[in-house]
Amino acid sequence: MTDVPVGRLMSTELVTVAADATAAEAAERMLETGVNSILVVDEAGRLEGLLTGWDFVRLVRENDPHDETLVGECMTADVVTASEDDSVEALADLADGEYSHLPVTDEDGVVVGMLSTTDLTKHLAGR
Repeated sequence: MTDVPVGRLMSTELVTVAADATAAEAAERMLETGVNSILVVDEAGRLEGLLTGWDFVRLVRENDPHDETLVGECMTADVVTASEDDSVEALADLADGEYSHLPVTDEDGVVVGMLSTTDLTKHLAGR
């Protein structure tokens, strides 16, 4: 993939928000569009910043460190998993979807590992 211009690979369907939008509005926009980060732009479309999922984690932690919401109330309960014997090729279509991490469990449902898109990328790069 050498000598391929960024312009040929980049996404042009941008998700943006103004700097004076509330965090709740930005979060709603991110959920509606399924992105993990949102571009912060001015009226002319100039970049002012980037708001990511990690920014929301930090926001919650810094503003309400004693939040009593239980993890069970906000977690994803229907988790897709893999086993140690599954082939990476069989899981390739998961990387194209909404999954960035895939727990690896044994026959009893005990977690024995985690497969990430970074792991898949490293594997493909090593070919």
